[in-house]
Amino acid sequence: MKKVKPILVLGIGNLLLKDEGVGIHLVQKMMKMKLPGNVEVLDGGTASLDLISYIEGRKKIVVVDCVRGGHKPGTIYRLTPKDLERDENKILSLHQVDFQETLNLFSKLKKKMPQVVIIGIEPKDYSSWGMELSPLIKRRIPKIIKIVITEIKNKRLQRFRNK
Repeated sequence: MKKVKPILVLGIGNLLLKDEGVGIHLVQKMMKMKLPGNVEVLDGGTASLDLISYIEGRKKIVVVDCVRGGHKPGTIYRLTPKDLERDENKILSLHQVDFQETLNLFSKLKKKMPQVVIIGIEPKDYSSWGMELSPLIKRRIPKIIKIVITEIKNKRLQRFRNK
């Protein structure tokens, strides 16, 4: 059995819906980078309960996903699962239901919950068919990668919004 690395960078998204696939585009770039030995990078696709086996045994999970928070396209958010709880005044991950259900089930299985941080990106176009990111979101990828790398090293939880 392969030893689980303590930190998981998990990209979530649908590559067929332009900016909705930002998490996948980002992790595909990070898979080609030299990262610390304690980090694993995973393409989680459209996130489902299948991710439970990838959560177990981790200390920290950094999720990258498209998030609608009502700010300008390209805005970057740092959130916790609590921030994604259903409330009309809160931020909405486009995969909120699936990923939130995954975390809820994981918790009900009495598994030790890792620290979970969501790096969300406000999309410009997430409803058109296409495998390319919009130019605006594509230009934000290097900044998002820097934030994820900083998060890998960060031991504290805090929220931010980066325009």
